[in-house]
Amino acid sequence: MAPRSISALVSLLYLHQSLAASFQTVTPPELKFSEFGDRLGVFGSFNALSFYSFVNESSFLSAPSDTTTSSTSENGNNSNNLFLRDIVDNNSVQFANVDGPINQIVPISNDTVLINGDFTTFNNKSITSPIIYNVTSSEITNIIPSIPNNSTNNNKKKRADIPTFSSGSVKTVYVDGDLIYLGGDFEFNGTYGAAIYNQTSKELSSTPFQGFGKGSTVNAITKVFDTNNKDEGDELSYGSIIFGGNFNTLGLSELLVHNISTNVSRPVNHTNHTNVSFISAEQQISLRHGIFTSVNAAPGADGSDIICPTNEDTWSLEPQQGGQWLVELPDEMKNVKPTKARLYIPPGEDGTKLFRIYSYPNSGIMNLSYIDPETNQITFCDAWCPLTTLDVLSDAVTSNRKNATELADKFTFVDPENGSFAKYFDPSDMTKTLGYGADYQEFSFVDQVGIDQIGVTIIDWYGNKGVLGGFELYSNAITVYGNDTLNEPNCDVDEGNNLAQINSGDFQSIRDFNPAVLDTNYLVAKGTEAKITLYPNISYSGNYSIIMTTPGCTYDNSCDQRSILNVSVIDSGDNILESNVIWQNNYFDKFDYLFYGHMNGSSTDGGQNRIEISFLQSIIEGTQDPWTVVDKITANIVSLDKPYNFNTTNSTSKNYTLGSELTYIKLNGLFEYSLANFTNFNASKVSYNSTDNKTELISRENLFVGNSTINLLSGQLAEGSVINQFTLNNSSDPETLLLLGSFQSDSKNLTLSNSNLLTLTLKSYNNTSNKTEIGSIEKRDRYLHKRADESKIFGATFNDSVTSLVDFNGGIFLLGQFGLSSGGNSSIKLHDLSNKNASTSSINNFAFFSQQEWYGFGNSFLEYNFDSFTNVTISDIEYYVFAASSSNIFKTWDNTHLQWVNDTDHQLNITHALNLNARQQILGGESFNVMDLYNNDQAYIQNNANFSKFNIDVPTNPQYDITNSYYVNKSLSVVGGTFSSSNVKNIGFIDNSSPDKEIRPLQGNIEWGNSTVINSLYVDSSSEFLFIGVNGSVAVNNGVNITGVVIYDLKNNTFTDFQPAALSNANGDPISVNSIVMYGKSSKLLVGGDFDKAGSLDCVGLCVYDIANTRWTTPQGEGVTTSIDGSATDIKFYQSNEVLVSGNLTLNGKGVNFITYDFDKGTFSTKDSLNSLGTSKVIKKFIVNDKSNKDLSARLVAFGDDFVSGYDGSNWHSIDEQISFDNDTSLNDIKLLDLAKSNAANNKSLFDAGQILSLAGTFSLKEYGLVNLALFNGTQWIPYVYTSTKENKIGSVKSMLIDDSYRFSSSDDISVTKNLSKGKVVGISLACALGSTTLMGLLYIIPYFALFRRQRDEDEMQGQRLREEDMMKTVNPADLLHEIDIQRNT
Repeated sequence: MAPRSISALVSLLYLHQSLAASFQTVTPPELKFSEFGDRLGVFGSFNALSFYSFVNESSFLSAPSDTTTSSTSENGNNSNNLFLRDIVDNNSVQFANVDGPINQIVPISNDTVLINGDFTTFNNKSITSPIIYNVTSSEITNIIPSIPNNSTNNNKKKRADIPTFSSGSVKTVYVDGDLIYLGGDFEFNGTYGAAIYNQTSKELSSTPFQGFGKGSTVNAITKVFDTNNKDEGDELSYGSIIFGGNFNTLGLSELLVHNISTNVSRPVNHTNHTNVSFISAEQQISLRHGIFTSVNAAPGADGSDIICPTNEDTWSLEPQQGGQWLVELPDEMKNVKPTKARLYIPPGEDGTKLFRIYSYPNSGIMNLSYIDPETNQITFCDAWCPLTTLDVLSDAVTSNRKNATELADKFTFVDPENGSFAKYFDPSDMTKTLGYGADYQEFSFVDQVGIDQIGVTIIDWYGNKGVLGGFELYSNAITVYGNDTLNEPNCDVDEGNNLAQINSGDFQSIRDFNPAVLDTNYLVAKGTEAKITLYPNISYSGNYSIIMTTPGCTYDNSCDQRSILNVSVIDSGDNILESNVIWQNNYFDKFDYLFYGHMNGSSTDGGQNRIEISFLQSIIEGTQDPWTVVDKITANIVSLDKPYNFNTTNSTSKNYTLGSELTYIKLNGLFEYSLANFTNFNASKVSYNSTDNKTELISRENLFVGNSTINLLSGQLAEGSVINQFTLNNSSDPETLLLLGSFQSDSKNLTLSNSNLLTLTLKSYNNTSNKTEIGSIEKRDRYLHKRADESKIFGATFNDSVTSLVDFNGGIFLLGQFGLSSGGNSSIKLHDLSNKNASTSSINNFAFFSQQEWYGFGNSFLEYNFDSFTNVTISDIEYYVFAASSSNIFKTWDNTHLQWVNDTDHQLNITHALNLNARQQILGGESFNVMDLYNNDQAYIQNNANFSKFNIDVPTNPQYDITNSYYVNKSLSVVGGTFSSSNVKNIGFIDNSSPDKEIRPLQGNIEWGNSTVINSLYVDSSSEFLFIGVNGSVAVNNGVNITGVVIYDLKNNTFTDFQPAALSNANGDPISVNSIVMYGKSSKLLVGGDFDKAGSLDCVGLCVYDIANTRWTTPQGEGVTTSIDGSATDIKFYQSNEVLVSGNLTLNGKGVNFITYDFDKGTFSTKDSLNSLGTSKVIKKFIVNDKSNKDLSARLVAFGDDFVSGYDGSNWHSIDEQISFDNDTSLNDIKLLDLAKSNAANNKSLFDAGQILSLAGTFSLKEYGLVNLALFNGTQWIPYVYTSTKENKIGSVKSMLIDDSYRFSSSDDISVTKNLSKGKVVGISLACALGSTTLMGLLYIIPYFALFRRQRDEDEMQGQRLREEDMMKTVNPADLLHEIDIQRNT
């Protein structure tokens, strides 16, 4: 126990180290929100926000200019990102980006994964998929060998020592211990479709069977384990690897050929009824108990008369009329697949000249082939098939007798006695023949389809009417029914028939027990004595597969009564070939493989091959009258022995096959590779050359590829079958292997329930024969076969194909673009998870099958082909994510609350989820991150803890953003941008005291130009006017067009009657208004931006608007000759009458970063140390970090497009070394915030220790990644907030809203009394003038003026134009005394 405990401790330590390396915590300093308005407003262009809590947290987002991602709430691009998630802390970080979809993520160890997909780069590094990636070390291991540059030259030969990989891609991978199996459509070292990578040797090699044939594709790989092998540590060496795809042979194709030659004589028993050595293995399908109908039949014509032609009866139509002869098979026989029909020609002048054969239920005309008696060549027909006359046939058979020797070959037989002619038309196994005789012609069915009815429609005739002399139907499968009546032949003969014999028990029709069963019929015996023996008419020696069909118990409601049977296959020599235990409580029809191998043909003077079926025990202990159910046994011919010598008396003959006798394994998209069989593989044991080196001979030791039931099934699928996916459902007992693809059966004994999904119940892995045993195959359900576009899966009716399967929690998810229903079968239960598991009539797109019942999600049908399912739990809520990769659609289901996630903000765009360990998870998809707040373009932070949102309902629109905000007072702020919210457009008022109150619009008429943008906002210190800086046209007051500055009267809640003349550029370029400040002493507005005219007045970059006189004036005073040029970007007061202006400016022709302007003198100046940044650094915004700045020695911080710098009073210092500047960098706003605890490490060179700098925009910190708001503590940048958009890109923060003590946008802001109301200022000024007045006098006088002022303000503010509480309440005398003290000490 000690070593194991140490190992566990090391693993735990390793896990924490791995997590620590992946999620390095980022802790921002605590802010003192009470010092700047109790909250930090964040405005911009985004759809969600989060605090930045660990390194690279925003890595899942792309930069604004990245065009590779473009998702919406449901629409996205290919899966192209990988994320590492801390399940416990719910953190996730992107660790990889690829340039295409990720198809598979497979675990290799607790920190290593195999990644496969259609991508060529991994973190911008060129690779060939798949790769092995270590999450901890970030190491990439390439599986596909790289080709040296010089080896790619077409003029040079490929080096033999370098493995080559070309012409395709890896479509699937399977990890089996140290080995990784690759499947795809690639070529590797001259082999195709498959290869094996060894993780220890780091080498890629071909499979021992040399892959598959050229042009093959492998789409799916899985493993069936040998659970019987108990050797610890060696379990991976046993079992079988199963390959699925589109292929029909192996690269080493000789492995599929077995030499069954032997030097020991083997009796070959045959009971063929011809006196010739030609095998006609097809047997008649009994029509004796069919239902016969006709159209236009002659009076008295009985359709059943012609099924036994030896009776020489005929069936005819009314004279000169076409018509149809039709037979419907008994219910038990429906869906039979005939191989050919034989039509007999009647004697006389009347007969059939042209006909067609219809099959039902598909109501189609059959494509036929036949041998033209005049040419002996195979010919094809469909709707106009000819039937010849007896005279033509007589001439043909006469000619054949004369030329029998010349006409006959290994595939052609001519009877020298009667001249009948026949050919094998399936040379691979020689089980199907086609020919004609003196009175008949045979027509084979090109397409083998299941039929319920078959009819001959006569469309032209010889003589006076159409006549048939006989009709027989043949199949190359041997079927014996438990109901022996169905085994009766068309003609009364005593030999060569199938037979069922009841040994004990009372077997009766199921309809006797349950009359509600209408569409099928089979035998049932109640009790424990039931035993029945079935004798299939196996006439020829060869290899056979024998299958037993068991009807589903849901059809007759007998699941609780069903039993376990013992079923034995016994040969003609009474040898038990195999015994099987069959459980009969299957819900739906199933196949059970009973035997595969060689059987001698039954003989007339010897024993017969038989299957004995007997009751073994009840499934449910104590069941009264347990049921034994018997439907039918089918023997399928795999291959027949060669008939070297036959006697003519149907007795046993001896065949000493001393030469090479070969059997072939056919593959159609499915192959079982038994690992144990290839343990000692040696190519010399496969084949060898003859002594003359002219012939390749198959070795009798060539048994590496077994005749397993999986390989047998492969041969029974139609050519061109494609398997796309395996799903091994090992949660059930026994295991179930689901095969998803496109296939049809190529034999009657494998009647598929649909062409899309095949279900195999695996018995076990046989470690004696080294092969997987198939217990059963779900077969076609009898209840629905009316429409060709419908199919049955697990009993439910699907109207379209299934695209993907997922084994999940003991059940199976089926995904696609389908709808399913019960098909009218009451035993099929459908539930709606979105409606408390209530019954439902249909399920769309996503279906979950568990415990024999179906579950849907209540969604309407979606016109998307869903193919991906992912399960993830976030904050204790379990989500299912369904994706349609071809359409880039994601749908998220909340499985905890059983509802769809309709909020587009919470859709999860992921396609893969893989748990590495108890703490770490890898996610693959477009994006994955859980943001702290989902809201458009605005939010605020309060108390360092969480995000909240203002009541501004901005719709999701990438063209919308909020670019500006201005804090007016404790009750009011203004925000502006390009947006709409309720009845607000572009600009509105928010309530600072109650941010949950809805944003309020400006009153009055306003029309915005299509490209007009709000550049700046300003409210004067007396809160009389709102000034809006715009770059384009705005129409107010019913048509007054304004460009530049728009004035809104806050007292009367309307736009002023006077508006400034338009600002413009003489060259027609757009303008911008970047900053607005007010000199309160003379009510003059200084406007800075990019313009050169105000109305007709020349004003370059700076212009003064005289509010009192409602006109623009130049900023220069009378007689001032100083000239300025350029554009202004920001303006701040540094004295009550002087401002500091930044921009792209020149002063008297010299480039500067800053100029100063004196309102009283109308003069410009500058300070050299402020301009030491250089003219290449154009400042966009700056803040003054000291309230006392008379000599321009205050500390500053400024930023431009490509820099952030701080000024310590005399010199500039770069503080942007930790910021990465690129084309996506956009810096927009800067504020100085207060800390809850002073930063002792701050040397105060740029701001005080109790403060911290906040920078907003879109930028990247070198150590952290993309961010929208970061804090600078004097030495280090700390990421604070990041935002995201619907397109999974980083958002943008344009403005921060606080009660800013360092705004300095008004001359009043410089005074320490900036927070006083006008009433208080008046009172204090008067008190100072009356300095000798006693305190008692002040207490009388000051309130008088204060109250007088209050009354005047109230008169002016009718309609409650402002919500400033200090303007609406009486003056508190204590506050006045406190403010007098402050003023006295100034």
